[in-house]
Amino acid sequence: MVGRRGRARDISSNSASGLSSLPLARKLAYFDGEFERLQRERRLPASRSGRLRVLEPLLRCGACLSPGPSGDGRLALAAGVLLLLLLPGCLLLCGGPATRFLSFCGRVLLIQLLPYWDWTLYSNTDCLIRNPYYFARGLESLQLTDCINVCQKYPTVESLQKVDPKVVLQKYLRQNLPLVITDGAEEWVALREFTVPFLIRNCNKAAAKVIRGFYQRPYFLPPVVELAESNWLLMASQAENGGTEDKFIKVGDYDGDLLMWIAQLQGVFEIQLLPKDMCASNCTHYTLQLSPGEAVAVPLQMWEVQYRPFSSTAIGIAATGNWLQDSR
Repeated sequence: MVGRRGRARDISSNSASGLSSLPLARKLAYFDGEFERLQRERRLPASRSGRLRVLEPLLRCGACLSPGPSGDGRLALAAGVLLLLLLPGCLLLCGGPATRFLSFCGRVLLIQLLPYWDWTLYSNTDCLIRNPYYFARGLESLQLTDCINVCQKYPTVESLQKVDPKVVLQKYLRQNLPLVITDGAEEWVALREFTVPFLIRNCNKAAAKVIRGFYQRPYFLPPVVELAESNWLLMASQAENGGTEDKFIKVGDYDGDLLMWIAQLQGVFEIQLLPKDMCASNCTHYTLQLSPGEAVAVPLQMWEVQYRPFSSTAIGIAATGNWLQDSR
């Protein structure tokens, strides 16, 4: 046993200096050869603990042949890692061929990952994070029973204040029921600042940004509702003969949108809600008068919106919106 240990020590001491200059593959081949030789010469004990005692010098030698990085080596390693982290960002900023090259490398990497991880399941998924406001029932077509239910159970448009947005969505919008919010625009600067002379300006992007600074997203709209980029500015002033407009005006084109809201800022507008399609012969229309600070939310699947001024001067804002629905 002493001779075996002496032999192992000779290997570690005499060969360490020569092995240190060899590549890693040659070092591994050397130790494999030594291990096989010891097995052929039956110098390895039968028990596992005994074999470990004999191989301990070789293992210790392997550890000393592959020391950890020195101070300079650690600095170089840190610099390399930092470079790898910054490289993608630099390539993206450079744009052009560098961006295309990075995109190519990413695609190749994803293809190589396919045998080990099927990332296509996530790539083909519409939403990776569940939307708590997602409407699972789907975008259902309007039925005759929907028209009758609304007309029989909702004879007048309800008025609420300090209403919960979730209640607006679940109890009214998704049930095709319009709703007046009496404090819908109470806190807006526009309620105090908008006048006809103030609003006579060009309808360009710069002016639109300035005007949007006077009001914000209506508080009663739930987060699921995404508002359209363009808004309508409803404005009327006294005619030359002192009368007001008698005809109702339809509020724009809103194909595909599910919601419209109108907020009254100055004067009074008369809002008329007309039933659409099959509901037209089974439902009567609603006529509302909005006072300053009030707003109305109208589901557009069942209702068409038109307005006319009911005072010598009237100013309001209108916009449409939508929310995700399952098309099945």
